[in-house]
Order: sequence, then structure tokens, then C-alpha cells
Amino acid sequence: MTDNHQYETPAAGTLDWDEPLNRNFERIDTDVELRDADANRSNYVAKAGAKFLATDTGNVYLGDGGSWVQLGTIGAGGGSGDGSGVTALLLGGHVVALGRNNSAPQSVDPATTATPIQDALDIVDAAGGGEVRLPAGVVEETGPIRPYEETQLLGLGADISKIAITDRSADGILFDRESGVSRVKLDGFALNGPAGDQPTGVAIHHTNRDTQDLFVGRLVLWGWNNSVYRVDEGVGPFQCRHEQLTIYECDAGDQDGLFEFRSWYGPANWFGTIAAYPSATVSGQNTTVFFSRGGTQTVDFLTMGGSSGVAVDQTWDSHLHFGNVHWEPTTNPSDPPAIVRLRGHGIAVIGSVKHVTGVADYAYELGYDSYNGRGPNRKILGPYIELGAEADITNTFVNLAHPVDPAEPSLYQGSPDDVTVTHSEGATGGFRALGTAGTGF
Repeated sequence: MTDNHQYETPAAGTLDWDEPLNRNFERIDTDVELRDADANRSNYVAKAGAKFLATDTGNVYLGDGGSWVQLGTIGAGGGSGDGSGVTALLLGGHVVALGRNNSAPQSVDPATTATPIQDALDIVDAAGGGEVRLPAGVVEETGPIRPYEETQLLGLGADISKIAITDRSADGILFDRESGVSRVKLDGFALNGPAGDQPTGVAIHHTNRDTQDLFVGRLVLWGWNNSVYRVDEGVGPFQCRHEQLTIYECDAGDQDGLFEFRSWYGPANWFGTIAAYPSATVSGQNTTVFFSRGGTQTVDFLTMGGSSGVAVDQTWDSHLHFGNVHWEPTTNPSDPPAIVRLRGHGIAVIGSVKHVTGVADYAYELGYDSYNGRGPNRKILGPYIELGAEADITNTFVNLAHPVDPAEPSLYQGSPDDVTVTHSEGATGGFRALGTAGTGF
């Protein structure tokens, strides 16, 4: 940048940081440039017309060399608009709303309302979108929380910021707006249900229209006696990403699964890690962890303990891709028929199954789907790995409970000796065990 200005420092004795400052100043329309006038003193001075900008440690002033007005502060924490007001509100236990068109943070005191988080989301939505930030500790909300598009709900960490839904019948986070919801972010908090010995609502529930571009970071879900993630029939979330979901003390034994995709569409939905530790204290039943009827779901890592029964249950034409299934139940009331059940003609790819504790009849079952009257097709089964003395499979590793169409074959990365055929409809050659590079059944 070409420098055409002549810079000078105020005359000696005219800049006295200890004296009160004159608060009158006028707007300067000329460009203001800064440079280090004296590195030894750390005072930065620039001339703009007849006015100067100057700093001492952490403060910015405007003046003419004789009188000065403090404009703000700078330093390691940023300027006077660095969010220190937000920090103070959060430390005071307030829910903070940062709206795009608001000139300053707004807040909701949880002591004054039964819906502090929804109130803050309403503020943000009225301001054209933005962030709602959660303080440390527990914020009670009657529920449900209904996000708007272009909004974010952010906590300080899943063990620091916690939402407690107090209405037993209410869902936790509900996507039900008539126009659908796009570009929502949830991250850094625990979403606690009412727990107890009675059914509850659903932790995260898609019930109307389609949710697009949902981003979920790290959430902990606790105390839900129901599914924790449900997509209703006729609803198709798509392009949704979920980094890490951890589930404790949730009982979905009466439902199709902790994760329950009832819909028949919804592409490109991805989960990084799902760690599930359900209980059977309410239903007395094993909990199926991941159920899918349709749409597309990719899960990199599915790990589970507690009363986890069937890990993956696929029906109809859902498209599933699981990288690794880690099965380690500790409190199952009964033995599930298989760790992974793949029924119907939808594509499924299972990278591997690692078995550490618990007993199941089979590791894999390929079966008939009564929902749409189709047999199992287009399945790829990775290796089964059994670890530890507490892990047991009652029968063989694979149960072929229904014939596979040879025009849409399924493959197993293991030995033919691992496979038991329990149907009586004759061999079709549609299922191949690759341990012998293609032995047909």
C-alpha cells in the first residue's frame, strides 16, 4: 500500500493516560491507517485529517493530541465486541440468543419461563436465524424444542450443558414445521428425558415434511423410554450428518429400535459413531439398536452394551452401510435371533461384526420381509470376529432363512461351513460364501 500521509506523534505531555478523557468526538470520514510510531512504548498512532487514533495497553482512543475519547479495547480476548457479554450471560446461567439482525446478544433466564430454549429459538428466528447458546448446568424445558431453519443450538460440552425435558409425553427435539426445516445444527449438550418407569416421548423426532442438512455434533441422550431417534413414515430427512451420539439408560424394547427409520425414503444420511447402552428396566425386553425400513443410512461405527439385542434390523428397501458393528451386551433378558438381521431386497453392506459378550442364535440372518413380501437380496456380509469367553453364538454364524435371488446375489466373506440353511425352498445359488471363492447355496 502506498503511504502518502505524514505521521507524527502527539507533542510531549499531551497524551496523559491517567487524566479523564474528553467524551466529545466527531466522525472522521477520511481513511485511518495505523502504524507502530514507537515500538519501545507500544503506542500506535496514526493521523487522519486533524484526528489521531492511539492505543495504550488494551485501549483505543480517538483525539487531536489534546483531548481523547476511548473507543474500545483490544487485546488477547479481542475487541469490546468479542463476546464478553455473551460469556457473562452464560456464566450467569442464561440461555443466550445471537440473532443475525440483532445488534446485541439477547438472553432468556430459565427461572422465568418453562420454555427458555424455545423462547431463545423464537428470538433468533425473528432476527433472521443465528445461534442459541446453552450455559453450564441443567436447563429445564417442558418440551418439545422445535428448531427453525438456519438456527443452531450449541452447548459447552455434553457433560457440561444439559437440557432436561420435564413433560413425560413430550418429545425432546421435534422437527415438525409445515415448511420443513433446513440447515440446523445441534452440538455440545446432553438431552435428558424424564426417565422413570413409564414411557416417554422420543428424544429426536422427525414427524412432518423433510429435514435437510441437519448437522449433529456430539450429543448424549439419557433417560428416554422410547426410541431416541425416529423418522416417521412419509418423512424423509436427507443430507443429514451426525458425528457422535451416545445413549445411556434408554429403553426402546417396545419399539422397533433406538434408531427407527420408518419412512421409505431419505438419501445421504450419515452417522459417524453411535454408542448405545440401553436398559430393560421398563419394558423388560432387549432393545433393537438400529431399525430401518427405507432411505439411505451410513454408520461408520456402531458400538453397544447394556441390553442391546439385535444390533441392525433391515427391512423393505432401505440402503444400509455399516463400517463396523461392535456387540457387547451385558444385561439382555433373552438371546436375540441374530446380531444383524437383513430382510427384504434393500442393499446392505456390513464391514464386520465384532462380538465381545452376550449370546445370540446367529451373527447374521438373511430373511423374508413380510412388510412387502420380498426375500433377502443384495447383501454383503463382512467377517464375524468373536472375542472373549463371554461371547457365544448358539448355532452357526449365518442363518439363511429364505432363498436369495441369483439375479441379485448376496455375498459372505467367510467359509461355507459358517452357513446354516433353515428354509426348505431349495437352493438357488444366490448366496455365496467367499471362503471358497464362490460356493453357492
